[in-house]
Amino acid sequence: MATIKKIYKSTKFKALADQAIFSGNSFLVTILLARLVAPELFGLFAGWVLGIYLAVSLVSSLVIQPYQVMLSKVDEQRKYQFFVTVLQLSCVLVLLLVTQGIFKLTPFLHDYTQYKEALLLYAFGFMLHDFFRKSLLAQKQISQIVILDILLALMQSGMLLIASFTSWSFIVLLQLLALSYIPALVFALATSFKSWKFSINWKKYIQLHYQQGKWLFLSAMVQWWSGNLFVVASGMYLGVAALGAFRLVQSLFGVLNVLFQTFENYALPQTARLMTQSRITAQQYLKRLSVQSLTLFASVLVTVFLLSDYIIVWAGGDQYATYGFLVKGMSVLYLIIFIGYPVRLAIRALVLNKHFFVGYILSLVFSLISFRFMLTHFQLVGALIGLIASQLILISFWQFILVKNKFLLWR
Repeated sequence: MATIKKIYKSTKFKALADQAIFSGNSFLVTILLARLVAPELFGLFAGWVLGIYLAVSLVSSLVIQPYQVMLSKVDEQRKYQFFVTVLQLSCVLVLLLVTQGIFKLTPFLHDYTQYKEALLLYAFGFMLHDFFRKSLLAQKQISQIVILDILLALMQSGMLLIASFTSWSFIVLLQLLALSYIPALVFALATSFKSWKFSINWKKYIQLHYQQGKWLFLSAMVQWWSGNLFVVASGMYLGVAALGAFRLVQSLFGVLNVLFQTFENYALPQTARLMTQSRITAQQYLKRLSVQSLTLFASVLVTVFLLSDYIIVWAGGDQYATYGFLVKGMSVLYLIIFIGYPVRLAIRALVLNKHFFVGYILSLVFSLISFRFMLTHFQLVGALIGLIASQLILISFWQFILVKNKFLLWR
């Protein structure tokens, strides 16, 4: 019992449990919504969420990422925490106003104007929830984050589960998903309020965030587009239903992203520590850990590949039965990503950040050059080929840099 209590109270356990709650809720919401609405409407929602991820990346690069580094260094932390909250809220409101204009100026979106307010409200809740999660994490308030995500999961998943036994319209579902953020946000505000001091040195903090965030902003932009250009373009060229199917499959594989993150959170600090002792020891550690993990990971992906047609129907229903090939393609892509993960970890452990960024630039350039041809001639199969090729370019460049730096993972 003492051991169980120790594990339960440990920060690592709480962080892992919270990630499981947050990711599990996102997965369940995606699956339920795909089953409750038509493919075209689910595609609209999936495309909107993809856009929110871009917005989150950009705003985080200017707000939360500098905050995570600077929080322990500033003298007046309570003033600084209030500044960051105001800055986040300001950025979100500016983005929502810009999006209002995009709706008016983009003919493609005119057919979906009736959903605009609900979509904007959902984006508002999503981005603030993400901010408070990361802000509380920087303050090491893990227990509060767990409560925050439990409140969201109970509201969102609960509402959609109830909806699965009724016949609510898409716009009502959107409104409910948006409003479900309210309890969690109220809790986050109540928790954060005591950490604020309502006085701000605007010039000082804005300069800090500009200096820290300008390159992070560019990196976030490049990384997002290099990973999502083919997905976004599939919606533009092949329709929102195709985009919805693509995002549904990506959501299924999103569970594996949790494993990737866990793998990185565990292996990267260990590799960096070993690097200070001996490069050879670090190389051997990365290679050994990767080979051991690959056995389990490859077994899961082979199983998913073979059962792809059953999995896609289970996730989205019979209306997605023709998209089993997407599951097969994503299985291949994720196997390549995992095989190349030690290369990524080595680049980061060696602090080769410039080359880390350049790798994403090369990947994005290839995507920009090839996406039109791939989608026009091969449709969604072309998108899969493009994503796989982009990943191979990324890994090959990083491997080239490791060889130049005499850090050989594979002989």
